[in-house]
Amino acid sequence: MPPITRRNFLADSAKASALLALGGTSVGSLLSACGTSSASSEATTLAVEIDAGQNANPFMWFANDMQSAVGVSPKIIGLPFVGQYEKIVSEMITRSNVYDVLVFPPFFVGDFVAKGFLHKLTDFGSESDFKLDDVLPVYRDVYLKRNGNLYAAAYDGDQLQIAYRKDMFDKAGITKAPTTWDEFVATAQALHQPPTQYGNAFYGQRGFCYGWFINIFAANGGKWFSSDMTPGIAGDAGVKALETLIKLKRYAPPNILQIGYPELNEAYLNGSTAMVVQWNDLALKAEDSTKSKSVGMNGYAPSPVANYMPYSRVMAISAYTSNPHNSYKLIQYMNRSEVSIKDVYDPNCGEDPFRTSHFDTSAVKDHTGKPTMSAAAATTYVSANKGGLAIGYPELSIPGAPRYIDILDLKVNEALSGGSTAAQALKSASDEWNSITTALDKSAQVKAYADWVDSFHKAGINY
Repeated sequence: MPPITRRNFLADSAKASALLALGGTSVGSLLSACGTSSASSEATTLAVEIDAGQNANPFMWFANDMQSAVGVSPKIIGLPFVGQYEKIVSEMITRSNVYDVLVFPPFFVGDFVAKGFLHKLTDFGSESDFKLDDVLPVYRDVYLKRNGNLYAAAYDGDQLQIAYRKDMFDKAGITKAPTTWDEFVATAQALHQPPTQYGNAFYGQRGFCYGWFINIFAANGGKWFSSDMTPGIAGDAGVKALETLIKLKRYAPPNILQIGYPELNEAYLNGSTAMVVQWNDLALKAEDSTKSKSVGMNGYAPSPVANYMPYSRVMAISAYTSNPHNSYKLIQYMNRSEVSIKDVYDPNCGEDPFRTSHFDTSAVKDHTGKPTMSAAAATTYVSANKGGLAIGYPELSIPGAPRYIDILDLKVNEALSGGSTAAQALKSASDEWNSITTALDKSAQVKAYADWVDSFHKAGINY
C-alpha cells in the first residue's frame, strides 16, 4: 500500500471503513475482544512506534527498570518525524498488529479516535493510574481525551520558546527579550551581521514551518476556525503573521528554507545566530558544554504575546495489538511522575515538562540525576516554560487535523520561497481547508471543533 498523501486520504479512509467491516467485525466488537484477552498470554517485549532518534531514548534508558517493575520491555520502531502520520495510518487501515504502543503528536488523536485505531485506556485500568490531577490542564484536557474517554497518556509537553544570546544582546544595548513581534523583527534586524552573526532563525523547511507562522498568527489574535468552520488563516491576522515571517527571513541564515529541527538547533548552538524561536528542549542543549558554545550566556523567554504549543507527544494502545494489557503496563510505567521527571530535563532527548510536579528547579537533571543547568539558568528556563503555558495556544486536534496542517505547511513554505504572496498562499490554503471540511462532513466538523474549543476553555485557555 503506498503512503497516504493529502489527496488520497479520503479515499483511504473509505478503504479503512471497508476493511474494518470485513467479516462483519465492527470496531466496537474488535475492541471488546481485545479488551477481554488474557494478560498471561501476551508478549512481554512490546513494539513501540515513535519518531526515530532522541525521543525514543527514555524508553531505552528505563527498559531494565521497567522490566523489573512491571514485567515488560520496549522494542523501538522508529518512524520519520515528517511522514509519521502516513506511516502509522498505512498500517492501521489494514488492522496490522505491527505496533503495540503508539507514540505520536496529539493532532493525530481526532483522526485516530474517529477511525477506531485506539483502545480506551480505561479498558485496562483506571484513570487514577495516570495521576491526571498532576498533568497540566492544557495537555490533559485538550490532548488526552475524546468524548469524555481517556485514549492517551502524556509523554511530552512541547511549546515554542525564545532562546537568545545575552552577550550579543548586551553588546547591542538590548536589555531584554522581545515581547511583541514588531520588537522581535527590530531586534533581529539590529543583531543581523552576516555572515558571522544572523539576527534570528526559524524552522523554514517544508514539513513544520507552519508552526512558526501559527505562533505569530496566535499573537495577532487569529483562530483556526470560526464556529461555523470558516478558516481564520486567510484573514488579516494570518496575512500579517505570514508577512512578518517573510520579513524575518531577511535577518536569517541564507539557507533558512533548509532549516528543520536539528539545523535550527545547530544554528543557535554553534554561535552564529543571536536569537531563535524553537521548541523548549533547545535550552537543555544550550547549557550542555558537549553540544553548545554558549553555556552560561543564554536567556530564555516565552514567545511574544501568545505561545504556540506544536507537536508534544502522547502514548496510546493500538486497537490491533495482540498485547493490550501489557501495552497498558508499559504506558502507565513511562507516564509515572517519578519516571517522566527524569527525562524532561535531559539534553539527550526532546521531552519537555507536562506535569505540575515537573516545574521544580531542583529537578532540572538528566536521567542519571546529574544537574543539566546552573541554578540560575534553571530558574530562568523553568520560569520561561511557566510563562509560555500561561499564554499557550494549543495545536489543532480534530478529525482531519493532519490534512489541514499539511496544506497550511505547504502554502506557508511556498510563500517563504517567494512562489506566492502571503495573501495568495493563505487564500489557497483556506480554499483547500473548506474542501477538507466538506468532504469530512461539515456538520460533524462543526461539532468536533466546538467540543475541542470547549475542552481548552475548561482548561483555562484564553481563545
